[in-house]
Amino acid sequence: MTSVLALYRDHDALINMSSNQQPTLIIRRLSVDEYVLPKIHTKKIKRVNSERKPFSINPFPKLGTGHGVYVFENQYFKYEGEWVKGKKHGFGKLLLKDGTYYEGQFNQGEITGTGFKFFSETKCKYKGQFLKGEMHGRGIMEFPDSSEYEGNFVHNRKNGYGVMRTPLTQYDGGYQGNMRHGEGRMVYAPMRYDKTSNGDRYEGYWVADKRHGPGVLHCADGSIFDGNFDNDEFHGHGLYRHISGVIYDGMWLKGFPAKMASKLHIVVENTPMVIRQGTPFTITVQCLNDENEVVGDEGREIQITAGFKYYQPSKGSALFDMIEDVEDKPIDTPFGYQVVHYPLTNQEQENDGPSEEDEEQELSQSQTQLDLKEDEDENQNNKEEETKEGEDGEKLTENEKQDEEKDDGVDNSGGGVEEADEIPNNTTTETESVPLPPPVPNCRSEEGVCVWSDVYLAPAPPMYRPFVAMEEAENDKKSSSRGKPAINKDDRRSSIGNIDRRGSVNKVDKMRRQKEKALEEKYAKTGEYVLMVHDVTNPPFLGRTIEPAFLLLKLKRPEAKKRTKKEGKKWDTSQHIRRSMVATEGSED
Repeated sequence: MTSVLALYRDHDALINMSSNQQPTLIIRRLSVDEYVLPKIHTKKIKRVNSERKPFSINPFPKLGTGHGVYVFENQYFKYEGEWVKGKKHGFGKLLLKDGTYYEGQFNQGEITGTGFKFFSETKCKYKGQFLKGEMHGRGIMEFPDSSEYEGNFVHNRKNGYGVMRTPLTQYDGGYQGNMRHGEGRMVYAPMRYDKTSNGDRYEGYWVADKRHGPGVLHCADGSIFDGNFDNDEFHGHGLYRHISGVIYDGMWLKGFPAKMASKLHIVVENTPMVIRQGTPFTITVQCLNDENEVVGDEGREIQITAGFKYYQPSKGSALFDMIEDVEDKPIDTPFGYQVVHYPLTNQEQENDGPSEEDEEQELSQSQTQLDLKEDEDENQNNKEEETKEGEDGEKLTENEKQDEEKDDGVDNSGGGVEEADEIPNNTTTETESVPLPPPVPNCRSEEGVCVWSDVYLAPAPPMYRPFVAMEEAENDKKSSSRGKPAINKDDRRSSIGNIDRRGSVNKVDKMRRQKEKALEEKYAKTGEYVLMVHDVTNPPFLGRTIEPAFLLLKLKRPEAKKRTKKEGKKWDTSQHIRRSMVATEGSED
């Protein structure tokens, strides 16, 4: 029989089996050396004591502490520096296979502390604080375009206060999530040829890298905006002082005033406006928007000028030959024709000439003299007619020639009518060159309104082209209509008798024309003019020039003054009787 050993906790208990029983179990007490546990098959777990691998370049520091060089298993990272208990700790350098590297402090295997990092992909360089491998805290980031950020970082992003310097800008203020956020100050570089910078300066609030909220913008040209911004645009209430002198204080919508002037309007009761020679007039201009509301901006520069109808000179005339050298180009008007500038001034015109009453009296005296001459000439012509009846054809021809000359205001016959051509003493035969008066100065708007007072149409300059062209056209019409029908012999006497009378009348008309010409040298010529108003704000306010305005002017002669009869002494009958009685008593004595 085979003996079987069994182990019990109670070693004193032994069971003896009788020899008669089959089989027989024999149990005995085992010694300590014979004590064996059953074998259990388990996987062996190795404890990782360090990052050392069999392919380390240098032997790993004993017990994982000290200085060593280690290449990680994926061979993408390489560390050279201090170790403590198998972890990177202290100062070291971690290199990546793409060229990026970090050199600085490590703590318990993590990049934590102060260090320097180079980014191979962006070529950026960072020097500052790190936390668990991220840029966190104060630091300086240098960019390949020579830009530089110095400030606070949170989880690899610019966050908090910082200063960002670029070749075109410098920002000093708050950041959030790598974008300008909060209160900050931005200074732009001076104007560049490629317009990438404009030289402005902004101080105010930012949201998501854009100007948002209250702020002040100082433009490089001197303009200043103090108000609210929204998405980098003027929006809300704001005060804008433009470099041109325009001031707008009010509401803004997406970069422009809520009420933006778009056109000019001349305030007038009647159209056309009637003015008188030598009499000043007043012009009021309003700046309106599309809804015809007055826009209350300040300082807009408005120019007022006048124009006269442009006449195209005929070919062959002296005016046509010199027209190419003229710089003053015709201006389009809404009245169906073009105009050229006419002098407008606010300089007071001295009225040192004769009054209208004196002119009428002078013309009356001249007319009386012409009537006397007509009588003398008529008697003389009648005698010549009786003695030279046989020379009808030649006489008729001579009289017709004289008639034409008298129609033209010229008398070369040497007769008495020539004496009537003498110009009155108070008129000048030679036109003195008088300098043009200064133009009306531009006006700055006040609450959207401009007013010019005491404005005159100045006398025309010498050889004013529209007047010369107009006279040429009138002379051409006269010359074309000068062809007269032949005179019958039966009507010869009546026609000859009317020659001198017509000549005398023409002389009166000539005198009137001479008087009008003298007035034109002193005042503007009567007729139709155009008043023009333009926005000449420079530079244009917000890049916009508002539409001009035009007004027709009718210039007429001065109104005739009513003559007041001089009241003589009243007839005193009682006084007359008293004087008669005194005279009678004296005679009786």
